[in-house]
Amino acid sequence: MPVLNIIAKYIFRKQKTLTIPDLLRIERRPHLNKSPNLYGMLMMRGDLDVLEEVLRCNAPYFRAIFVLDGTEQADESKKILDKFPTIESVIHDRDLPEEYNRPPRDGARQVLLEAIQKKFGYDGYIAVLHSDEMFFDYPPSLLVGAMKHFDIDSVSVNNVHFFLHSSIKNQYNYETSKSVVSQIQYASFPGYREMRLFKNKPGLYYHPNEHSRVVPHGLKGSVKTLFPIRHYLYRSPDQMVSGASDRAKRDWQKYGSGWMEKSDERFVDCLEGYAFAKRIPPGSRIINGETGELDFFLEDAT
Repeated sequence: MPVLNIIAKYIFRKQKTLTIPDLLRIERRPHLNKSPNLYGMLMMRGDLDVLEEVLRCNAPYFRAIFVLDGTEQADESKKILDKFPTIESVIHDRDLPEEYNRPPRDGARQVLLEAIQKKFGYDGYIAVLHSDEMFFDYPPSLLVGAMKHFDIDSVSVNNVHFFLHSSIKNQYNYETSKSVVSQIQYASFPGYREMRLFKNKPGLYYHPNEHSRVVPHGLKGSVKTLFPIRHYLYRSPDQMVSGASDRAKRDWQKYGSGWMEKSDERFVDCLEGYAFAKRIPPGSRIINGETGELDFFLEDAT
């Protein structure tokens, strides 16, 4: 019987994309009730206008977060990071070993992986974090439950991109003192699928100067989900331009900015390359990262 169960699980995860209801059912299984240790690796540069809100949302889910900070205003980022006891360690780009390119590539997460494993060994699970993304709708523990249930090393999510919609062009005024969730309410779908959580185990590694790969080598087995992560890459016209300029200067990918070279318009009906856009009102929760289906309303999202 155990062999049949293993085969059934393998077939299921190969054929099915897990929905939020699937993940909730898995998490309720008695053998998964023990809360696992979850560690974060945050590679950041700037985003100081949203960093505190992002950490207020994400930090409670983690035992410890390790940061690689490339922010030019390092004193300003330190003021924010110091507010969160979950921040275990901060490494600055300038302190990376010589074998790492300047500016660093995605593979520089190797120093964060090494720091986590030096401090905590091969315990728990690790999430790849960014300073403009939030686990706003559901906790990452749902994803850990799926990895434990299927005995796999990694899981994918839908990265849901919020943007400045054409309907708000004449009245929008971005205020850094207010919640970005309440101010930017349109997102493009389906969310971009990418791996974000993985099992902490021996044999994992990044190539230090490899780019466009955020999870390490050495992972085996994965499952697809419709779990949404909210991405607030676009917050104001000025911020969009400065962000694109910074990525170009560092020879970073044109991720999220290629369309801006074709037009001066920053308020659009839908982001280029996506099927449709949808308004996500404050207080609502995204239950499907592909369709934008909404769940019940929360008491307060701001």
